[in-house]
Amino acid sequence: MEQDTLTQIMAFAHSIAHYLGTWIVALVQMILPMTKELSTLADPIGYLAILSIFVIVAATAKKVAFVIILVGWVLIILRIVLMAIGV
Repeated sequence: MEQDTLTQIMAFAHSIAHYLGTWIVALVQMILPMTKELSTLADPIGYLAILSIFVIVAATAKKVAFVIILVGWVLIILRIVLMAIGV
C-alpha cells in the first residue's frame, strides 16, 4: 500500500512538472519563435519551476515567521513593562 501511495504522489508531481514545463516552453516559443526543439526540456524546466516556487514560498514563510516572532517578543516585553509600572 505504501509503495502504491508513493508511486501515485510521484506520478502526480511528475504530471504537474510536465504540464508546467510544457506551458513554459510554449511561452518561450511564442516569445522566441526560432527555438524549435525545446519540448525535450519540458520536464526539467517544470521540475526547476516547482523547486523555484518552493524556494520562494519557503523564503516568504521564513520572513513571515520572523515578523510574528518579533511581534510576540515586543508584546511580551510591553506586558512586562506595563506590569512593572502597575498598569
